Amino acid sequence: MPLNKALMITPEMKQAQALGALRDYAANKRWLKETGGIEINGLTVATDDRSKTMISGARVAAQNDPNFTTQWKGADGSFVTIDAAAVIGISDAMLAYVSNCFATEAQVLAGVEAGAITTVEQIDAAFAA
Repeated sequence: MPLNKALMITPEMKQAQALGALRDYAANKRWLKETGGIEINGLTVATDDRSKTMISGARVAAQNDPNFTTQWKGADGSFVTIDAAAVIGISDAMLAYVSNCFATEAQVLAGVEAGAITTVEQIDAAFAA
């Protein structure tokens, strides 16, 4: 029976699969960190998509009314009254945090493509920094 070369797995195919797995791992690692929450001035703030939307809406209100206040529920379940300045500060910190998560992912993916990052442990270390 002749060998069907179309069914052979080549080294290039294995490398492409490994690179794809590293890319997927990096994206998931970024998402987990991005949505894992942060602490801002003693307030634990959720950073899931819903919380990011809520703080964006509160920011609009705070920018339109310097006397704005709201009850904010922290990621730990506690409520705290925050004013316009606090809302804007939380929004700024959240944006910086999320932007940093994506910047780290971009650096990791560049390292994967360049062959400098070849293990999930290296990806973990990049996101832990």
